[in-house]
Amino acid sequence: MFNSIDRDDISFSIRNGLYMPFMYKGHQIVAHNASWSFREKIWVDDELVVNQIGMSMASTHVLHVEGDELAVTFGSRDRMREIFLTASVDKEVVHEVSHRLGKELKPTTLIMYIVGCGLAGMAVGYAAGYLVGLLTGGA
Repeated sequence: MFNSIDRDDISFSIRNGLYMPFMYKGHQIVAHNASWSFREKIWVDDELVVNQIGMSMASTHVLHVEGDELAVTFGSRDRMREIFLTASVDKEVVHEVSHRLGKELKPTTLIMYIVGCGLAGMAVGYAAGYLVGLLTGGA
């Protein structure tokens, strides 16, 4: 379960993903987008109401809060340079927040990081397999 947050800000990291809390009619709503699993979660007053995998850069979920249909759209835009959240009722924006990321995430940098991690993983796997083969008398 996610612990309550009583401040209106954005928390983003590659490891933990994107957390965007806000208040609506006295209810705390927290939107979370995981970095590695693409899992999207939304809590209303610490109750998980959305838990699904989303493969798009931004997605919209409709929540029922205090009898209102609250449409919550969150994710990234401008080539992953900005993260945002917009909440609206009957197409009227009731909460909006965005944050430019400190560093630009260039696609080439991301690809180089993924390839480097993959090569490092293969090297560690090969070394572990070789050692296991030596210890068990195989190879």
